[in-house]
Amino acid sequence: MMSTQKDYHYLSVGVSQLENYLLSKELYYPLSLELPPLTLGGVLLSLARMGTQAAKFDEQVEAVHLKWRSAWAVKSTQEIRARSELWANYLAEYLDDPKLGARLYAQNIRYRAMMNLLGKIEDDSDAFVKSVFKEGRFVWEDECAPNFSRKTFWFLFGTLKE
Repeated sequence: MMSTQKDYHYLSVGVSQLENYLLSKELYYPLSLELPPLTLGGVLLSLARMGTQAAKFDEQVEAVHLKWRSAWAVKSTQEIRARSELWANYLAEYLDDPKLGARLYAQNIRYRAMMNLLGKIEDDSDAFVKSVFKEGRFVWEDECAPNFSRKTFWFLFGTLKE
């Protein structure tokens, strides 16, 4: 997972491109070779991971959101669909190899967290995930943990059984 320094870099480059992104046909908008592509889920996840440190970006993102509500809604819907597919694929791979799947949980749970941040609070897979979930430590850097409510983001506080 990215350090919050990388989140900051992603937001400082990405937020300035957000309007162009919303008006483009791209779901994954290329930023640079060293950064992941720009998506609403990526922006919202970086904002959430950084918490109050991201206040200046929060305002800029909210301004773009207010200006381009319908474009935002369209992109959100597309991204939820794409992230749901990636999450379902990961869970299918986990079923094939629980040991490997458990090791890859921290990087793949990003998809579920993004879906949540984009507005899909419950997913069809949640019942299954709860049945193989092992509560434990926060999956990413400890500094990010206070920015995620354990009630809403329960899946970030543990891992899957091997």
